Amino acid sequence: MALQGKLIGAGIGWFLGGPLGAVLGAMVGHVFADGPSSSAPRIDLPPQQDPRIAQQQRELHFVASLVGILTAMMRADGEVRPEEVRAIRGFFRERLGYRGESEQIVRELIKRFLKQGVDLDALCRDVTRLADYPTRLLLMRCLFDIAMADGHFHPREQAVFERVANLLGIAAEDLPHSTASPRADGDFEILGVKSSASREEVRSAYRALVKKYHPDRVQHLGEEFHELAQEKFIAIQTSYERICASRGWP
Repeated sequence: MALQGKLIGAGIGWFLGGPLGAVLGAMVGHVFADGPSSSAPRIDLPPQQDPRIAQQQRELHFVASLVGILTAMMRADGEVRPEEVRAIRGFFRERLGYRGESEQIVRELIKRFLKQGVDLDALCRDVTRLADYPTRLLLMRCLFDIAMADGHFHPREQAVFERVANLLGIAAEDLPHSTASPRADGDFEILGVKSSASREEVRSAYRALVKKYHPDRVQHLGEEFHELAQEKFIAIQTSYERICASRGWP
């Protein structure tokens, strides 16, 4: 579905009291009221009356939280580089297919967060309150993919990444890691087990990961993020099947 100004504008009031409120409140008039394809936003429509608005709210909250945390990471090394901004915009454009109004919303979020800053602790508390574990896992995956767009983490960016993971309550073993140099036991690494693991240990790890990463758990974020989550799910399934085949397990 991607982000649409008219739908978001109708339910933007849901955000105005939280840590994203100042940024979204300043942004909404510029993007939605002044844009050629949008009418001025309304905030008087209860979101529960329209399921489309409810889903747009959840996706907007996810996207705004992601961009807010990313800007905090960019500021961590004391310099915001143009290639970092391009990496964020490229992620939404190339990986998620954001175009037109959706892409404009992301650009405006980046601009506003860089200008106004972000209370990282408050933002992470808000995400933890409103998002379930699979959604927070997907957020960390997006953070990692964008941060690694240039091939490495700056140590200060890594520190922010780990701080965010801690604030979001993400277990260390669930954090994404670089796969630039695949190892022979990479399938076992993906499942989080040793290469000497028993059939029952492998199966148990697989089932636990399926519960955490099943793409249907993030269906509420829209088809773009659902497809992104599916990539991780397929990797888990593929690793499990390869291990079973190599061991002769049915």
